[in-house]
Amino acid sequence: MSTATQVSATISMETREKLDRFTEELGLKKNFVVEQALLLYMDTRRTLPDEAFIPSRVVLDGAEFDALVRSIESPPAPTDALRELMRGQRR
Repeated sequence: MSTATQVSATISMETREKLDRFTEELGLKKNFVVEQALLLYMDTRRTLPDEAFIPSRVVLDGAEFDALVRSIESPPAPTDALRELMRGQRR
């Protein structure tokens, strides 16, 4: 008796094409890639806070992109809470 089951999902044509190319280039089965991706995604969502996730389809306009570049080039000074966190000290 098989423990496998089939699921159905609607994805964009662009994602489908990327999946097709990816699996063909690496010689992998789509079932394997999709299952591994789902398992990794679900595990990561349980592990990391929501703030760690940026939607993969976000398109920044010019002003948003410029603000992002400025924040990366000139990050704010670390807070005491961040210093404690990085040292492994918790309150």
